[in-house]
Amino acid sequence: MTTGILSLQGNFLDHARSLELINKEYTLVKQLSDIKHIDSLILPGGESTSMIKIQSNNELFNKLKILIQDGIPTIGTCAGLILLAKDVIDGEVALGVLDCVVERNAYGRQNESFEGLVNFIDNTQMYCFIRAPKILKTGNKVKNIAFIDDEVVGVQHNNIAGFTFHPELTNDKNYLSWLKFFIEEGKNVRSF
Repeated sequence: MTTGILSLQGNFLDHARSLELINKEYTLVKQLSDIKHIDSLILPGGESTSMIKIQSNNELFNKLKILIQDGIPTIGTCAGLILLAKDVIDGEVALGVLDCVVERNAYGRQNESFEGLVNFIDNTQMYCFIRAPKILKTGNKVKNIAFIDDEVVGVQHNNIAGFTFHPELTNDKNYLSWLKFFIEEGKNVRSF
């Protein structure tokens, strides 16, 4: 089985590199036929409104939503988190499967992107925030798994994890170890 990487737009090739580093097969998901044999899913950063528009005339997001609800391990980074969120400030709800409220481009424009020290699974690492969203609120069952100072920048609920930053650009050992475990654990993914 393989990990599907949504490849409508954005930095999907960086996620492909992460999967290559942990020896996980992947397929680039651009149409319905690309999801037939996936057992996990990554929604990359990029531009969430563009991704929504690109797929608007087909059933891709509807089928992805069913797969996610059926329990395949799913990761969303930056715009991918926006696609997963149940509520989006200054944007459109796409999949609506992760119980959180996010605000698009909450830190500002492209030139206000930054790197910050993120505590993720008891490890601190420098990660990139590129036109990043903010997680404003989460549901009671959502676990906070990554922080920059006291601000939540990563969450997980069962088989779904979302990050406001880009761990795939750093590919540090901590992230790659987490990634391997998360996508191979199956629908009963444990929380850290």
